[in-house]
Amino acid sequence: MEDHWLKEWGKGKPPSKWVIEIIDDTLSRLEGMTKEDCREIAVLNEELTQKFLKKVKPTSVKNYYTYLHKAVRIHFKDKLTSKNSIYHPTKGISEHFACTLIDTPDDIKAMNLGLQREALDWKQHNVATIEDPELIVNRGRELLESAIASYEKTGFASYADIGAALALLVGLRPGEILRDAVLEASSAYTIILTQGQAKTRGKKRAYEMPTLIEADTVLKGYHILRNTFKADKLNDLELESYKNNLRFQVEVNFSEIVPTLSRLNGEKTVNPQRLRAIYDAIAVFYYCPPQVKDFVFIKAINGHEPTPGKADAAMHYLDYQIGDGAIVSAGGQRQGIKLGQPGVKLIEAIADKLKKIEQNDEKLADNTHEKALMRFLSHESQPSSTEVTQPSITPEVLGLSDDWVKRLQSVMEQTEQTDFKAMVCELVKQEIKFREGMRTRHKGKDFQSMPLSTLKRTRHPEAAAEKMRRAFLAIKYYNSNVATERSQRWYINPNSIHKLVGGRFSIISPWCDRHFDEIESHNQTYELTEGDNRKSVDISEVVQVPEYPTD
Repeated sequence: MEDHWLKEWGKGKPPSKWVIEIIDDTLSRLEGMTKEDCREIAVLNEELTQKFLKKVKPTSVKNYYTYLHKAVRIHFKDKLTSKNSIYHPTKGISEHFACTLIDTPDDIKAMNLGLQREALDWKQHNVATIEDPELIVNRGRELLESAIASYEKTGFASYADIGAALALLVGLRPGEILRDAVLEASSAYTIILTQGQAKTRGKKRAYEMPTLIEADTVLKGYHILRNTFKADKLNDLELESYKNNLRFQVEVNFSEIVPTLSRLNGEKTVNPQRLRAIYDAIAVFYYCPPQVKDFVFIKAINGHEPTPGKADAAMHYLDYQIGDGAIVSAGGQRQGIKLGQPGVKLIEAIADKLKKIEQNDEKLADNTHEKALMRFLSHESQPSSTEVTQPSITPEVLGLSDDWVKRLQSVMEQTEQTDFKAMVCELVKQEIKFREGMRTRHKGKDFQSMPLSTLKRTRHPEAAAEKMRRAFLAIKYYNSNVATERSQRWYINPNSIHKLVGGRFSIISPWCDRHFDEIESHNQTYELTEGDNRKSVDISEVVQVPEYPTD
């Protein structure tokens, strides 16, 4: 009976002998207890805590309660009754009360949380800089391609070399690389991880993640590893020595080129966790849209979901930032420098969010005027108990300025229209027909490949957005590749974009707001302010927006 639960332990790392003895004793005492035995439960919990504290630090106590809970689930899986079980609302199942009522004491949890926050604060104020991301990525590429070439020539490849390369190129953990991860093809530079070390118990963990080199090469290395290194039957303890070999290869291959981090505990080793943070920083630099915050992108590519009341796990990977030299070489761009290149696409999780934001913005812009008119018509159509000879709603109610009111009155006089409501109805019909026609007429068109002259004649939100995008890129290119000193450069704002491609400020300003991070990043790179646009020449005289896109 004593070792029955251990036989069903599975792949996870089994507990040490002294822990097994404590668990066996605890299971025996739990046999005769119910969830109503509050005093006995409290005493048992206190005794367990003291036993664990004699062997390990307070920061590790929670791990041993985790061992206990797993053993309890195995031992009592066929012995649950209404007296010894509690319904778990998150998991949606009933389990033994010990999994909930016997746990790490609150004071130790609070202390650990404080230490975590202190360590996280230290990390956030001790960030290392990556001056040459391509150097690091190329080292990972060389390591992986060398292992692939060795396998194709001799039928053998070092699992540790492949593992060290994958730790960088896809940011996987050692256990995922050697045993747990299941990778599938997605696109030229993305893969799908359908199985790994889930952050949230009970949830399937499948998500898309970018690769720092071609996904085909990454998957080839992954399949060679799975074919030559059979670890599916190894438990965590048996796998540990192989993980250590992988860690050693990480240090051998990357210690000279990966910046050293300073940690609160004095750790300075280049290890797979550091490469995971390097992967995140470079993935943001390569593939994160400028309008998306880096930590949002990092959460998406690591498959993290927000957990209320807990520290954001993504923050633990913000250990590195791209250096100014690499940013200047990328034309001042801090994020998404490879977006738009052949084969590069946004991961679906981010693309879907951006699409919803754009659709909401366009819908809001398209419908503002119609909504005002519809509100007016709805009010006008309500039955009234008193006879009126004039409309109860005036043009001013629609939010029209005095100038527009005068223009409306002039049109009514010219058309001999005296019925205000009838005229508004006609205008609404015309506006709806126009917008329906505009949407139908331009449906399926590729605005990004349209000539600039055509875009200027096209009344469509996507056409306007493409005009502004090209103007922004033109100024950015001029500042980075043509101008040689600050006095020649131009500050990017709605006014400078308007002077190049025209358009209404009511459309340009929201577009600039949506792309604030990218615009601000470029302006800050060259220390530009609005005063830099006070020149003897107009921006349109020196900055040319090409007729066709060049990106």
